[in-house]
Amino acid sequence: MSQTTLMTPAWWLRAARHIVVRMLRAAVRPVWNPARGLVRRSFIHPLANVGPRVRIGRGCLIGRCRLDTMDGGGGRIDIGDKTIVYSGVEVMVHGGRVTIGRHCLITRRAAILTGGHGFARRDRLIQEQPFQCADVRVGDDCWIGFGAILLPGVTVGEGAVVAAGSVVTRDVPPYTIVAGAPARPIGERT
Repeated sequence: MSQTTLMTPAWWLRAARHIVVRMLRAAVRPVWNPARGLVRRSFIHPLANVGPRVRIGRGCLIGRCRLDTMDGGGGRIDIGDKTIVYSGVEVMVHGGRVTIGRHCLITRRAAILTGGHGFARRDRLIQEQPFQCADVRVGDDCWIGFGAILLPGVTVGEGAVVAAGSVVTRDVPPYTIVAGAPARPIGERT
């Protein structure tokens, strides 16, 4: 093949198409789900940090985020079908369990935490106090806004909206819109 053949627009188009197809095949990778075997039709960013105790439903879009358990405490993350987890999201499980329902939107820089250091005793260093864990549940059709934080033990009811930058310290009733730090109801979905 001569040098002039390589430089034709048709050759460059074929080469570019080949590269794009290979990148898409690498990015849209099947996910192994221990409960259901191979999960197809889910997009997981190639650089996403998805731990071994994470179950992802069908048709999910997972950006470059961190979905992982922090220790051997038996923590687990379950994500329902057709849920979108954007890049920059951190779901850190410390022995508890995070359950995210179907058709949810978890937007950039949101954080879901299941544990934290105890701090009640003044006679002990915070680092030496036992870790306290509690499950977090997000119902179906919820929207967790940019930079929102869900703290341990919280349940976000079905259809609820958590506004950007909110810190959720208590349960959110279904179809309620909450905002602020700490998050308080500001309205309802109609």
